Amino acid sequence: MAKKFSEYARERRADQSAEGREAERVFRAAYAFGRVIYSARKARNLRQSDLAELSGVAQADISRIERGMIAPTVPTLIKLADALGAQIQFVLPPGEGSSVDAVEHSEIFALSVGA
Repeated sequence: MAKKFSEYARERRADQSAEGREAERVFRAAYAFGRVIYSARKARNLRQSDLAELSGVAQADISRIERGMIAPTVPTLIKLADALGAQIQFVLPPGEGSSVDAVEHSEIFALSVGA
């Protein structure tokens, strides 16, 4: 049986080392990104199998991405975005400059549905 997000989050919080905190941050970002893919898929009234057929990405991989278990590669992300009729955007928080540091530490993701 797969672990729930709350179980993974609890394990990550228990590890207060620098590596543990970084692992939790990465996991939360992957989970948040997976929710964006899930929401875009649902907005299109698609099942995972439908998205798999449209994108050429395995249904099992879509499931793992949506649950935050894996992060998609750039080619996979492009396939999913194309299949969803979406645009990939990175959004800097308000007031942030365009420095590399700001981009590297931004945890805001958007998958915008194209017109």
